[in-house]
Amino acid sequence: VRIVAVSVNAGDHHMLTGRPFLIRVAVGRRAIPGMDFSGVVHAVGSGVECNFSEGDEVFGTADTKCGAFAEYISVPATNLVRKPEKVTWEEAAALPTAGMTALQSLRTGRPVETGGRVLINGASSGVGTFAVQLAKLMGANVTGVCSTANVAMVRSLGADAVVDYKKESVEQAAAAAGERYDKIIDAVGRLGWHRLLKPKGSHVAVALPNPESECVPCSLCAIACSPWCCCCLSSSKSHMFMQEVRAADMDELAKMVADGQLRPVLGLRLVGISEVPDALAGHSETLGQGHRTGKTVVSLRGVHSESMERE
Repeated sequence: VRIVAVSVNAGDHHMLTGRPFLIRVAVGRRAIPGMDFSGVVHAVGSGVECNFSEGDEVFGTADTKCGAFAEYISVPATNLVRKPEKVTWEEAAALPTAGMTALQSLRTGRPVETGGRVLINGASSGVGTFAVQLAKLMGANVTGVCSTANVAMVRSLGADAVVDYKKESVEQAAAAAGERYDKIIDAVGRLGWHRLLKPKGSHVAVALPNPESECVPCSLCAIACSPWCCCCLSSSKSHMFMQEVRAADMDELAKMVADGQLRPVLGLRLVGISEVPDALAGHSETLGQGHRTGKTVVSLRGVHSESMERE
């Protein structure tokens, strides 16, 4: 695939730094980082049976194989879907990992029902902005948690209530509203969600409390057992979540964007492959901490013509 645009994910930071070290054991070292991209099919490997041909406009993910921060990438056809004409290159590049994470996390644990109470922690993040909109499309009453600067943006995505964590805690806001939740999606990483869940409610941990901690098992146990070690006796449950690459999910998300039901929130927009190192460096201090707004995207339009001119 000849790449036209890429987006930056928390996973890119972890793959680049190799932290926590368990990542190195699980997936090894990757020479070229980058997971999510949009572009044009340049060639189809011999013997590959798929519905793509040269010139098709697509988007997808390399997942943990990485390699998207480049001019070209080779990926399995199962990791690609067609880009709808109404969806821009940058919007398409922003969709795969963050969009699938939001969609799949909402489908994990207790089903989202019409009128159900859903809390999105990190509502202004890449995953959070998708989760707010998708939960609303599922009929939920959505509360988003974000900082002061992003309150208006989260409301514009359809959130019924927004908690500004700089002014009050989630617990304070919930107590004031007499609220408990059927589902909590935590895209930032914190503990103590069980007390805010309704009976049989679900907490889905998209992020770990200490994303670079080397004691991953400790973090997982803390999520599952906070605030009590007898959480297995509670009807409300915590779920450790890991996104899976599903072409059907990417296709569903793309159709929602094309139909105007879903809007990728593009935060920082950069142009040129030379901007990728700075984009990664700028994210290193904030990735996984809920401080980024929407998705950072880098357009590579024109990079290929420049390469041909140099040659």
